[in-house]
Amino acid sequence: MQGGQYGPAASYYAGFVEYSQGDFENALVDLKRAEQNEAYATIVPYLIANVYYKKGDYESLLTYATSIQNRQGIANADEIALLKAEAYYKKKDYTSALTAYNAFLEDKKEGADKGVLLRAGYSAFVTQQNSVALQYLKQSFTDKDSIGYYSSYYLGLIYLKSNQKPMALTSFDIARKYKADQQLVEESTFQFAKVAYDMGRPDQAITEFEKFLTAFPRSVHVNEVKELLSHAYVNANNFNRAIDYIESLPKRNAAIDRAYQKATLLKGLDFFNKDNHEEAVQAFEKSLQTPVDNNYVAEASFWSGEALSILRKYDPAISHYQRIVGLTDVSPQWLVKARYGIGYCFFNQQQYDKALFNFKDFSNKAAVGTTHLPDGVLRLADCYYISKAYNDALANYKKAIELNTADKDYAHLQSGIIFGIQRKYPEASQELDIVIKNYAQSSVIDEAIFQRAQLDFEQGNYAPAVVNYSKLLQEHPTSRFAPYAYTKRAASNYNLKDYNKTASDYIIVLTQYPTHPGTKDVLLPLQEALNLAGRSDEFDKYLAAYRQSNPDAKGIESVEFESAKNQYSIEDYKRAITSLTNYIRQYPTSPRLTYAQYYLAESYYRTRDFSGALQVNYGLVNEKSFEFLNRVVGRIAELEFKQAKYDKAVVQFQQLAKSASLKKDLYTAWNGLMESYYLLGKYDSSKLYAQTILEKGSNQVGAANKATLYLGKNAQALGDFETAKDEYLTTINSAQDEFGAEAKYRLGELFYQSKDHKQCYETLVSLNTDFASYTEWVGKSYLLLSDNFLATGDSFNAKAVLKSLIDNFPTEEVKSAAKAKLLQIDQSELKQKVKADTIDNDK
Repeated sequence: MQGGQYGPAASYYAGFVEYSQGDFENALVDLKRAEQNEAYATIVPYLIANVYYKKGDYESLLTYATSIQNRQGIANADEIALLKAEAYYKKKDYTSALTAYNAFLEDKKEGADKGVLLRAGYSAFVTQQNSVALQYLKQSFTDKDSIGYYSSYYLGLIYLKSNQKPMALTSFDIARKYKADQQLVEESTFQFAKVAYDMGRPDQAITEFEKFLTAFPRSVHVNEVKELLSHAYVNANNFNRAIDYIESLPKRNAAIDRAYQKATLLKGLDFFNKDNHEEAVQAFEKSLQTPVDNNYVAEASFWSGEALSILRKYDPAISHYQRIVGLTDVSPQWLVKARYGIGYCFFNQQQYDKALFNFKDFSNKAAVGTTHLPDGVLRLADCYYISKAYNDALANYKKAIELNTADKDYAHLQSGIIFGIQRKYPEASQELDIVIKNYAQSSVIDEAIFQRAQLDFEQGNYAPAVVNYSKLLQEHPTSRFAPYAYTKRAASNYNLKDYNKTASDYIIVLTQYPTHPGTKDVLLPLQEALNLAGRSDEFDKYLAAYRQSNPDAKGIESVEFESAKNQYSIEDYKRAITSLTNYIRQYPTSPRLTYAQYYLAESYYRTRDFSGALQVNYGLVNEKSFEFLNRVVGRIAELEFKQAKYDKAVVQFQQLAKSASLKKDLYTAWNGLMESYYLLGKYDSSKLYAQTILEKGSNQVGAANKATLYLGKNAQALGDFETAKDEYLTTINSAQDEFGAEAKYRLGELFYQSKDHKQCYETLVSLNTDFASYTEWVGKSYLLLSDNFLATGDSFNAKAVLKSLIDNFPTEEVKSAAKAKLLQIDQSELKQKVKADTIDNDK
């Protein structure tokens, strides 16, 4: 059988049969024999190479492949080249494997076997040729078998190396779903959770870390996960879970102790913000028992002092504040704040000399711009005032004014009082007049008017004194100074010999303030005034009334109005609507009618009956003297805007802008006009009001950020993309709010439209990190990120982003949009595949 003219053929067929039956040793002998014949020299090399591969004799395969590499016309030469690459791969010689894979795949990447692409990608990954690895691994991805899961895992590691965390997160999310390989699931889940933590998503990281510890309690990553989990709890402000978790750990390292120190501090702050000060102190004490970080020690000590101070436990509060003074390596702000806190503790205990020392130290050491510096200087002035060091007090009231204290009115008032004590009446009058003329809405305006009247009274200027006492009583009839103003006006009129007016004011004090401490002191002067006015017989009834001390009864109408208004005040809006409607029907001529209608409209608004609110409010717009008219106009504008009736909203916002006296109302009007004109497509008008806000209304919270955002949006709408970019960048640099989030999205949108895909990617990824709490813009950014990937031909990441949104995003709107986009991509790819197959068939 082995000789003769049929010998080579017999050897070939024998070798082929033996190969097919797995008899590799005999197959190799027969195939080698057949190879010696020229007719089979180009046919059998592929079978021989396969025999070596099947035997696992990779060294012999490589030697053999090298020996035949110059032989011409070898059948299946590409397959032999692939076997050579696979042999290198099996030997873990990834550098040689990659070279061989590159040679094999050079002209056939599109239709290559996914497993080959995966192994080529892995070889590139191991040899740190990341760009090549990315190319092969993306091409190997499929969501139909295990290859795609392994590809995703290594893609995730590569993205992680290049700090492309969003894409790494998406890749690990895919890889961890391959339940057939628990080691892959474990590693992918660990990486997914860790990347989520690194991206500033503590809530997501917590969920994943907890799942990991449950699923893989013996993992080599357990200790690291426990440490990261403790930090994630704290970073997510989930301090209760952090505390419970850390307290359950049998062992804690310094990093975990620091997390516990912070968690208990945060819990204390939460109690503090909820006015639960006793519980706050207990939580702060827990934090102080783990003094790892001195800055946290300082913060816990400070807030413990604040809580104890509120509880009026001033001595222990002082002890906590003083602990900060003895700390080293802490932020100077805590030392300064401690002095401020100690000052208030002594001030509230009326130990003004000690308070003065601490407020003085605070004032000297606090940097200009420190939040409480103006207030500290003001309290220092008060301490000097109480200790009768009037010149020092005046100097510090002046300093507080120069520091732009929010209580300038109070500082001017106190300065006026001190000048009055010093008998410097012109200076006193000047200070008090500043309050009266410039601070009409001040909480101390009534006292300023009263003290101004007192200056005239003390100088014997009784007629001007009467004018100012009357001004107080007319403009502030409910002031705590009203009973004193009546008695002083009575005394002034007595000196002016107008005894009837004198008696009238004393009678008002007796009848309207029967239980006031000073009322008893008007009985004798009233009796004297009545005698001088020839009305002595009236005194007995006022004396009797005083003895009874019965306040005047109110009318039933007033009671009904106050009852209905109270229902509004306690937010029982449905009952308020019923009561106010009945009141309006029953008392159509009441002087309180407009107020009843106003509260009725607001009740409709609070119950989201916007049409009812509009109807009632439109009935009030012609009440030009109504106290709350600007609120009515503003509410109509808001409601018309909510209903997308922007033309009508503009009319009302313009009216509000004309009539507003408060900065808040002016800003509301300008902001409404800016938004309404933008939505009406009147971009130049919108731009005008955005600029107005920046010039005149940017002191409102978030106003400047929103205005610069709209300057960008208007520029973008007008096609001025460079200006739009500048305005968006200005917003982003100054805003960590929703306006900053939208500005960053719009900036990404501009980059996408201009095909600057790299900048678009970087902008959108940073949005998802910097503004993670603004779900609307995060969702939109991911959808645009998918479009951006698709525009660069990266359908793998485009689809991966969409799948991640479908699986994980919290809002249905974004999920639905992602599903629609994914379906569109799949359909497009299917059409391209059908077209390619048709072309191949035509060939």
